[in-house]
Formats: sequence, C-alpha cells, structure tokens
Amino acid sequence: MDGRFWFSNSYAEAAGRFLIACDDLKDAGHNIENDRLEIGRTGPEGEPLCIDVAIIGNLKSGKVLISSSGIHGVEGYPGSAIQLAVMNDLTDEDPFDDHAIIFIHTINPYGMAWWRRFNENNVDLNRNFLTKEQEYKGTPEGYHYVKDLINPKTPPKQKDRWFKLRAIRLILKHGFNNLKQWVAEGQYEDPKAIQFGGFELQSGPEILLSWLDDKLNEIKRIWAIDLHTGLGPSGHDTLLVSTNMDEHQRTHLDKLFPGHVEPLDSNSGVGYQIVGDLHQGLQDRYDHANWTALTQEFGTFKPIDVIMASRAENRWTQWGKYFDENDAKRHWSRKNMLRTFNPKDEVWQIKITSRGRNVFNIARKDLSQSSESTEMTENLNGDINHQ
Repeated sequence: MDGRFWFSNSYAEAAGRFLIACDDLKDAGHNIENDRLEIGRTGPEGEPLCIDVAIIGNLKSGKVLISSSGIHGVEGYPGSAIQLAVMNDLTDEDPFDDHAIIFIHTINPYGMAWWRRFNENNVDLNRNFLTKEQEYKGTPEGYHYVKDLINPKTPPKQKDRWFKLRAIRLILKHGFNNLKQWVAEGQYEDPKAIQFGGFELQSGPEILLSWLDDKLNEIKRIWAIDLHTGLGPSGHDTLLVSTNMDEHQRTHLDKLFPGHVEPLDSNSGVGYQIVGDLHQGLQDRYDHANWTALTQEFGTFKPIDVIMASRAENRWTQWGKYFDENDAKRHWSRKNMLRTFNPKDEVWQIKITSRGRNVFNIARKDLSQSSESTEMTENLNGDINHQ
C-alpha cells in the first residue's frame, strides 16, 4: 500500500482507523493498551472529539519512543497517515518488550475536525505547553510591527494583493528572518489573533498530561517525534532541533539523519524559536528522563502562502458571519487551510509517509541500542522545539 492509502478524509475516519490499527496490533499478538481521552467537544458528524493514545511494548523497560501528531489541527491528516502506516508495519513484527512506543493521535482533535490550526479557544497548542518558570503573558520583541498586518479585524478576501505588498515593505525594512520570528514565536495578549498561546493551560493538553503522568514518571530514556507540515521545501522533511542542544547529541543526530537536521533559529534554516511548544513542556515536566526530541516538519507551499492561509482562516473565524460551526467549515478559507497543510498531491503523500516511517524506524533503533549506563552519563537533554 502506497502513501495515499493512509490519508483520511475526516477526523472521524482517521480516529476510527487508529482504533482499528490498535485492534490489528492486538490480533498480531502485541502487548498494547489504548485509551480515548475525550475533550468534551463534538465534530461535524456529531462524533466525540478525542485525543487517542496507545502504548505498545513494555513501559517497565524504562525506554519509550513517543510519536505525536495533530497539535496543529489540520496538520493531523498527514501526521495520522504516518502513524497509521507505522502501526501497520508493526503488525508484521514479533511482539517486543525491550522498549515501549506511545502513539498520541491528534493532540488537537477540534482543529483537525473543523479544519483549523488552533483549538476551540483559538489557542495554538504548540505555544501552550509552558515550562514551570514561564508565564502566559507577553509578545515577541517586534510584534507591534506585524500585529495589524497579520490580524485584520475584517472578514477575508480571496484576492489580497495588499498583504503581499505590505509584507514586502516590512521585509525590506526589518529583514525576512526578523519578521518570521515576530510572526511565529507566539503571543499571549490577543485571543483573537493568530499564534495565541492562551492565558492558561488548555483542557486538552491538561487531560493528555494527566494521562502521561502515570506512564512516564518511571521512564529513564525518551525519544520523541512530533509530526508537522507547512515549513520548508515541498515534500522535504526538516528535523528541527533547539539551538541549546548538547553538541554531542547534535552530532549524533546529524549522523543519524544527514542533511535533515536544522536548529530552531530564524537566522538559520526554515525554523524559528518559539515559546511553549510540546517538547519544551514535556521535557520540563518529566525532567528525570534523558530526552531526544525532535520535530519532523514536512514542507508544503511557500512561506507567504502558508501565512496567508492561516491569516485568512482566522479572519473568517473571528470576523466572518456564519450560522454555526458546520456553516463556518464550508467557507473557502477553511478548505484552503486543509489544502495548504495537507496537499492532495499523490507524490507528496508518498514522500512523507516514506520519510515518516524512515525517521521513526531510525529513532526506534537508536532508542533500542541505547544502554542505561550511557543514558545516565551523557547529556541527552536536547530541547527540541517546533514552529
């Protein structure tokens, strides 16, 4: 089965296929348990919206590989496809007990179901996982230069030439890398604007963290991959890592994934530094473990097209006129969001499922080969963020 097969047409279909994949693994003899973490909302078909989770293997081994998807809603379609393909591969393997795998399927089911990047409160959940020392307040240093440009308080237009002209002026004045950082870092003041990190931890993340508390408190070694789309050349995956990463670990990752590892730095590569991403929050909460965590980011379209899609969709959601959520979902801006972060291109779909499997398998092998003595002596706390 090629990459196209694993892509679902709705949140309900993706969630159903994930549950079937769990049953298939049980039938294949694997030690697996799965849960549905309901967030108290429903989707377009009246289905309960859930963060689906599954554990395969043996947590008592002290080693876990975490695969997560859908923290940015619509990006969950490609992320789900990769996870379903990987789970299918596992059914052909013998049961294992030297490590465990945790699949977190769709951290933001609301966004996936309703074709948004943000959750039911307009919160970007990858800006919501703050560390114990951080506060839900503030904006990026140069945010005042871009705030009005990216957050007009009017419904969107399909043709918005003025945006590109104004963006070019700002780029010429301040530089592309600065604008990229100011737009994407995350802000904690305007709940109707894009990249809003929230005023508090959201209920979905809180439910997920409560579930993880029982699973990770005794784990010594964690490998984590968070799946995303939108940045970089179309179909190419960039593995985004923190600028603070230990040099030994960065060298190790470069050897594992030559030509794909880049720092989260607005002046280097496709990424930028952010506040409150998933892996920051997890590593801070479970700091007893040695972590290797990365974001696998698959490119789709040009940066200007990606920001325009997010901008238009949020303008529609905040300032458009619609009867209900189903009516809102029928708007062109929602359909464009889905297309921008989940292209209906067969070659692209084949590329990302292939690379998603490849990175997962390399990470799993690296985890399996690591020894406890190595883990306890090497500094593997690479803080690896995302968009």
